[in-house]
Amino acid sequence: MTTLKALSVRQPWALAICHGKDTENRTRPTRHRGPIAIHAPKAWDDVGRFTLLWIADMIGLTPYQAAERDHRGAVLAVAEIVGCHRHRDSTHPCHADGAPICSPWAARGYWHWQLANVRPLQHPVPARGAAGLWPLPPDVTAAVLAQTENAQSPLPQ
Repeated sequence: MTTLKALSVRQPWALAICHGKDTENRTRPTRHRGPIAIHAPKAWDDVGRFTLLWIADMIGLTPYQAAERDHRGAVLAVAEIVGCHRHRDSTHPCHADGAPICSPWAARGYWHWQLANVRPLQHPVPARGAAGLWPLPPDVTAAVLAQTENAQSPLPQ
């Protein structure tokens, strides 16, 4: 069995990825392309607290529904990293000052990890997180893959 890599994303941003956030803003680039698990660590993003109403509105949930889905310390979804570019990278359309940014979720000045084919898990899988891209333990990988067997896009087995 292949080990799935994971990315820890603090809430409420992990919830937003489960509901359509297509860009993860990071201070460093990634060369990884392909499937990753989206992990929500136990810590909450303090900036996210102030933007929860905006996030709920962006993903089509009421604040109450968003709060119900505030799972932490678990893998919440599987997605694919399909690209990575820096906001000011001249090879990408969102490079110029005043130019439209590549996604409503993209922040200026950061690396934009482009996400696609996000598949939220029906049952979050408990797991400890780590910084950067990290390998899921085999038992967590098995539990995640078991929930994604019938997904539209193949995952490593």
